[in-house]
Amino acid sequence: MKQLGNNFGIIASVYNKTGMIESSNGNREHFLTKSNKIKPVVGDYVLYERLDKETLLITEILESTSQLMRLNTKGQPQTVASNLTQILLITAPQPTPNLLLIDQFILISELMNCSLSIISNKIDITDENHHSLRIYEELGYRLVKISAKHKTNLDHLFNLLNHQTTILLGQSGVGKSTITNLLIGNNPNKTDILSTKTNKGRHTTSAITMHRILENGYLIDTPGIENLRPNISDIKEIENGFREINALSERCKFRDCIHINEPDCVVKKALNKGKITIKRYDNYKKLIAEFEISQSF
Repeated sequence: MKQLGNNFGIIASVYNKTGMIESSNGNREHFLTKSNKIKPVVGDYVLYERLDKETLLITEILESTSQLMRLNTKGQPQTVASNLTQILLITAPQPTPNLLLIDQFILISELMNCSLSIISNKIDITDENHHSLRIYEELGYRLVKISAKHKTNLDHLFNLLNHQTTILLGQSGVGKSTITNLLIGNNPNKTDILSTKTNKGRHTTSAITMHRILENGYLIDTPGIENLRPNISDIKEIENGFREINALSERCKFRDCIHINEPDCVVKKALNKGKITIKRYDNYKKLIAEFEISQSF
């Protein structure tokens, strides 16, 4: 944690206008907010003053280095966590990896300037999941294969966590809650379970909470979180989530080329030569289309 004096802390949980704050000495205490302008989220760095022996009053939220966004029930962007430094993207053979969702999470990480590693869970079932993820490894994303159930290769997972503020993302049913319980070592939560009829996961926990792990790490547990969205302000930002496209983009004839129908597009030429995978390019086009639709409202 940053050190800004005795009245500096980090938000560990939020429930309306109250929650828990970890102060600079490592203790956790209740906090309150009195101003409607002060709306902390988990991970926020804050300044506070003591209200009484048991409660702290937040006086200021400091500028964040990154923000994880989702769409609320009104379709508006909402920050759910701040100051993340790392995303661990959990996958598994079942449910079958949703490559569009993976590419969307990668875009989120790149726009947040967070490191991202892919954790391939349930290798006790099959190692075939690794083959569909090889493209990401070739693009420079770390791929770690584990079995949370049998506690296989967990050292590789723990090695990623120290000195990081980490969040686990992934489809329902891939084992996020099981892995979280292994990492925090206490306060065991109910795990996501797969329906035997549909092979789709269902969520059993809901509160966003920050846990201290190892000596200098934090894990933000976001069970049941949905509708995560990359914080895109310009359509060209989408190619940041596609390293193979971004590397070629400057060589296109037009600076504002989005690599769909423009002439003399180097990216399209690379696609035709098989240097860019069709699946990744199709997912890029889908994210472009989603952004264009969102801008039309």
